[in-house]
Amino acid sequence: MTAALPAVAQGSTYDRAVAARLSGDAALSVDLLEPWLEEHPEDVDARVQYGYALLALGRFDEAESAFSRVLVTAPEYEDATKGRSLVAERRARGSATRSGFILLEGAMSELEGGQSDWKEAGAVLAVPTGERDMLDIRAHWYERFSVEDVELGALLTHRAGENVWLRVGGSITPSADFRPEIGLTAGIDTRLGPSTVLSLDGAWQRFPAQDVWSLRPGITQYLGGGRFAISATANAVAADSDDLLFGASLWADYLPRERERLFFGIASGPETDLGEVRDTTSLFGGGEIPVTQDISLIGSLAHEWRETGSDRTEGRMGIKFSL
Repeated sequence: MTAALPAVAQGSTYDRAVAARLSGDAALSVDLLEPWLEEHPEDVDARVQYGYALLALGRFDEAESAFSRVLVTAPEYEDATKGRSLVAERRARGSATRSGFILLEGAMSELEGGQSDWKEAGAVLAVPTGERDMLDIRAHWYERFSVEDVELGALLTHRAGENVWLRVGGSITPSADFRPEIGLTAGIDTRLGPSTVLSLDGAWQRFPAQDVWSLRPGITQYLGGGRFAISATANAVAADSDDLLFGASLWADYLPRERERLFFGIASGPETDLGEVRDTTSLFGGGEIPVTQDISLIGSLAHEWRETGSDRTEGRMGIKFSL
């Protein structure tokens, strides 16, 4: 006759799973927790750990289901609430913490008044450079009124803590005609609660005609278990030859499933697309639709009313490859 196992030994699978997740081996953690949860379906602590391990693997829908199941029986479980908000953030960012992507896109703008169309084409490569860092490298070609510029840039995002992300970036346009000759950006995101994120971004750009400084504070609120998000951003812009100008934008996101997104919004205030600060008002909307496990199509449509110059309508299309 076999003696009963002591309590510590019975819990060793769970303990090993937690240790595996904390050490960065999320796949092992999932493998250990799945049979454990089959035998202990009411173990909310184990299911929360399971959700975080799935999240680390980029399995967003399964992670959200795990966290939601915990909140049905334990609605005050803070780690489960926080985990579900993290799912929403990862969906909105378009990738898991350790994954990257390649984005190829193009755009065309039709200007009123019979002026020549604006054209754009670009590529973005996003790659992880460490456990907490993501590097975006981009190159964009622009044509405005038969004048062409090529802008090169990079952005590094660093997760400085459980609730803090830092960004720093720069750009250069050789022989610039209307894009910034040099640009520098910096920003920070801070999670105030399970579903609220504050952001602050600042930038300096040296255009051929003038220097431009901007500051953009914003807030994002996730709703409906992370499937909806509402964001509001203010914008303050100052240039060498202009007074301080202010603007704002408001947009909404719907994130039904992993790599699926619909968005629409309105923005009003200063912009510097041609290297000159001018007031505009725009309506925009678009989305992302997966076509395979690793490929998504992205598109958007916007109309812009300009204080000076011609109003324009822009269509943008892209294809995104997950790495």
